[in-house]
Amino acid sequence: MAIIGNIRKHSGLVVIIVGVAIAAFVIGDFSKKTARNTNDIGTVNGESIPYAEFNAKVEKNLELQKENSGSDKITDQETYQLRQSTWTSTVKELLMGEEFDELGLTVSPEELFDQVQGKQPHRFILQYFKDPKTGQYSPSVVLNYLKNLDKMEPKAKNQWLQFEKAIKDDRRDSKFNTLITKGYYVPKAFLKRDFINQSKALKVLSVAPALTSISDSSIKLTDTDYQKFYDKNKNYFFMEDASRELDYVLFEVKPSDIDRKKTASDVAMLFRDFQTSLDAMTFTNANSDVKADTMFVKKGTFPSQLDTLLFAAKPGAVFPPFEFNNSWYMAKLIDMQDRPDSMKGSQILLAFAGTGNENIKRTKAEAKSKIDSLMAALKKSPQSFAEAAKKYSDYPSAKDDGGDLKWFKDGNPNFDPFFKAGLELKPNEMKVVETRIGYSLFLLTEKSAPVKKVKAAVITRAIVPSNQTFQDTYMKASTFAGQNKTTDAFEKAAVAQGLQKRSAPNIREMDNYVMGLPSAREMVRWAYAENTKVGEVSPVFDLTGKYGIAVLKAISSKGQQPLNDIKPRIESSVKSLKKIDLMVEKMKKELATTKDITALANKLNTKLDTSMVTFSGNNRSNIGREAEIVGQLFTSKKAELLGPLAGNYGAYFVYISDVTEAPAKDDFSYEKMIQTQQFNQRVSGNMYPALEKTAKITDNRLKFY
Repeated sequence: MAIIGNIRKHSGLVVIIVGVAIAAFVIGDFSKKTARNTNDIGTVNGESIPYAEFNAKVEKNLELQKENSGSDKITDQETYQLRQSTWTSTVKELLMGEEFDELGLTVSPEELFDQVQGKQPHRFILQYFKDPKTGQYSPSVVLNYLKNLDKMEPKAKNQWLQFEKAIKDDRRDSKFNTLITKGYYVPKAFLKRDFINQSKALKVLSVAPALTSISDSSIKLTDTDYQKFYDKNKNYFFMEDASRELDYVLFEVKPSDIDRKKTASDVAMLFRDFQTSLDAMTFTNANSDVKADTMFVKKGTFPSQLDTLLFAAKPGAVFPPFEFNNSWYMAKLIDMQDRPDSMKGSQILLAFAGTGNENIKRTKAEAKSKIDSLMAALKKSPQSFAEAAKKYSDYPSAKDDGGDLKWFKDGNPNFDPFFKAGLELKPNEMKVVETRIGYSLFLLTEKSAPVKKVKAAVITRAIVPSNQTFQDTYMKASTFAGQNKTTDAFEKAAVAQGLQKRSAPNIREMDNYVMGLPSAREMVRWAYAENTKVGEVSPVFDLTGKYGIAVLKAISSKGQQPLNDIKPRIESSVKSLKKIDLMVEKMKKELATTKDITALANKLNTKLDTSMVTFSGNNRSNIGREAEIVGQLFTSKKAELLGPLAGNYGAYFVYISDVTEAPAKDDFSYEKMIQTQQFNQRVSGNMYPALEKTAKITDNRLKFY
């Protein structure tokens, strides 16, 4: 059963690895929502993804997520991420399924059997089926598990089927990647050319006058200047996805004066009961916003004011309420001790019937008698403790580690019985300790120096807004939205009311996060609604502890962005390009007076740089980042003055003073291995995105949530 627990714990991770949908669900009334004019969440290369089927998968994955996490509570952000993963994995299954079907890629039952029980099992089997004593993979553990599968509960059987499917899918993916990578070949001519490009180097002298010598005010941009820059960099202005730009203001819900007074009154009443409570820890857990910490803690753990009071008091002292960081605190000092932070020791465990081990038949009295005898014997020869642990201890790892518990910290609940015993012991002393799994003979070997620690019952009460404050804040936000229906009115009202206007560019259709707002899905949906126009002001959005109102500033459609839409964005770059053109003209005039690069540097009031340049890059000089100019240099002759050359970052004069040829080389086996490895990595990382980019995918999720 330990194995199935391990599979349960990690099955979600395994499924993520192989691209199987693991978990997602849709908040609220997702199952009740329907989209107009479609029953499909989307299509992939003409194949529909029906809403009903997708939702069934969501529900199934939700159950798996709950089982893996052990919790029914999921945050809005987790909801969004899980929803995204369900969509991503569904699309991937369809796209890869097409490829697998076309190639006839399958995993036969015989092959799957070999992956589970063969001589070289799958890595998932190696990872999860280990002998608990050795920590190594054990075929007998796999066999024993499969033999008992029919006796396990249905949930365990389903976990195994999912685990088996993960192995099968991973095996098929591996075959597909292998087909691609084995079809790759690196000709020797390419290897030689690449070696030369990396090894051949030019020693160059370069002059690059600073563009800052040309003031911005002297630059007058024309439509031709913008068009020139746009045409040269057109690829950068292609939008893979549509986007929206929003401005928004927030109305934060903060506790009012009435809320603060009410909380202070409640805290005062609570303190009266706290003073007379017979069990301070139980009272704290019943009334505090933060669960009571029953550990002994060092100085510096509590808020500074309380920390000082606790370590200067005596046990039993009660400290009245005080406000700190928007919360109220009150406390009672339960105990104070000088305690070590950690201990080191060993144990010999003798279990007895009823402690969970079905193979143990000895009674509790028999176990106590035997452990007492062992302690009497080992007190005379404590150096034999490890050997005795290997021989007598019922703890699974004792035969390997001799009962060594290593270092354990104060407050670790798993070692609490040993720590309490160790407080009374000196190094190399022993004590019999009763635990939930039997009697343990504990040998203390070492402990850290004691420090002063306290145990305190601390009640924390946060000062939070009341329902009335939420309503009042919502009314303010609603009034703002209702009275300011245009962009101008929105901006003027924000200034008048002292509200900070925030901007959120490049919002994608399925985003959940909007510039500091982690759960802003409804705001995004509004921005993408068909009837939302540029300049329109939104209704009020509930953003968990705050209310937001947005105005749609811009809509960018998928595809090539028109020049007029991006002019403000590229203005500074166009100015730089204009400055480069002006600098080229200035440099041409100086070139008419001299061909000496040193003299040109002096005339242009700039320094002369010396650098080594290779064709493949990795150049630290200014000239090295100009790919087109580097290419031109490697087609030029030694001792030739080039320029002025207009680059992307400046204008240059370049003189090639020396050439270092690549060394002679005939064996490129190492280079071939490196390039093959790099290609294999690119296949793993880029193969699926390439398939996805060329696929015809329709995404209708916005219509559903």
